Amino acid sequence: MRYRGSVLFASLTIGALALAGCSPIDGKMVTYDSVANHLRTAASTLESAPGVRVTGTVKDAAGQNVSIDVRLNGAGDGAGKVKRNGTVGDVLVVDSTTYVRARAPWWGTDNRAETYDRAWVAVDDGTVGIDLAGTLRPKALGELLDSGFGSLQLDGMPTPSEVNGVQARRVEANAGSAWVTVTKPYQIVRVEGDLITGGERASALNIALTPAAATAQISRDVALTLPALRAGSFDSYRSLKFDGPLKSSCTAQSCIITGKILNSSDDSPVTAVLNGKVMGGQKVLGRCRSGRAPVAAAGAATVSCRIISKAWQSFYATATAPGAGSSTTSYQVSANASAVAPAPEAVACLPGAIGCDDPKMTDSEVTATLDASGPGWYERTPSDRDVSEWRSMIRTAAASRDRVPWAADGKPTVAYLGAAKGRPFVAQFDRGNGDLVAAYGPEDAETAAIRAAIAGQTPTR
Repeated sequence: MRYRGSVLFASLTIGALALAGCSPIDGKMVTYDSVANHLRTAASTLESAPGVRVTGTVKDAAGQNVSIDVRLNGAGDGAGKVKRNGTVGDVLVVDSTTYVRARAPWWGTDNRAETYDRAWVAVDDGTVGIDLAGTLRPKALGELLDSGFGSLQLDGMPTPSEVNGVQARRVEANAGSAWVTVTKPYQIVRVEGDLITGGERASALNIALTPAAATAQISRDVALTLPALRAGSFDSYRSLKFDGPLKSSCTAQSCIITGKILNSSDDSPVTAVLNGKVMGGQKVLGRCRSGRAPVAAAGAATVSCRIISKAWQSFYATATAPGAGSSTTSYQVSANASAVAPAPEAVACLPGAIGCDDPKMTDSEVTATLDASGPGWYERTPSDRDVSEWRSMIRTAAASRDRVPWAADGKPTVAYLGAAKGRPFVAQFDRGNGDLVAAYGPEDAETAAIRAAIAGQTPTR
């Protein structure tokens, strides 16, 4: 193992000068100060941030305002709130998919609104106005802002104004405007325009970096919500239709609703459910939901559900009683077909679940994690003789049953919580391929967050 502390320091110093704005004059390096360089520095800082909180408004695909308040870690997993159609819903982002749980009004005129009421539903970017995982995670957001504003040739300093309680300067480009703080450490605190939405839909978003402890709470909240998706959720991406009219068979005891569900995809099977409803006298008399029905690609499946509510039985008895008027016997049967979304892959990594890739590590990965975290653990510069012990601590942690989906170095991981030398020790492995990503002694706040997520405790805000 080789340590080149002086060389590393030199390379970092040169990088910092480049960001500050340097030019060679007569063989010397001189710096100049401009808001453009402040913004480049801020974008670079954002790219490497452990987490970010984004609040504000975007336009959805229909052009209406959507308010978001989401927190995302470097892997793009996150949680928060999304307000749409005057209704606030919970949002969960995991494995690059956005899920929303809200009351029916959140869905507006979608005919599946009642089905989606208070259920977790996978949504597309147009529904919430933005790709939360792909656009707002720190690295992607920093790169996007650098591409939109970082190439500008700007001199001087615009007059500062107050933005989110701090003094910031506005930088304008074709993509919109960005505000960067006046003082170090430079941070982009607000962005407006269509750069974030990737189209001609406006956005106005506030940006705040989350420190390591707060970022751990993001991972904790995601892990605590994941069990609700273990059995799957609805998938609003897939629009299913019926082949022909619905059929109903209603008696004094029940009302059976049947429909033939079509899968328009030529290459992807789907799991579907039929959600039925019967109304009479402008009142809902009963609802039903079928079991899950597999529908082959470009195929169809006939699915039924049965309503056995007391309200229907009472309605039927009244409508068919001797002397009852014919107008009272009118009732309406309706149904929609909804696709079921598979549980996210992260569910397989929950405690007690089966299916997460086995953790593995190479010598270079062990050495890399020792280089990164060994000085903090040993309180000295590690040496070659520490490699064996470090590898052993990682293996011990990986054998622990205490594991939870987490994030490290901008990657979705599984964190294994163990102990070494009487202290907590965490080893994190890539959630997709099982490769070693990080190993370290966690801070108290992260240890508490991991333990809370493993135990399934209710998160505190």
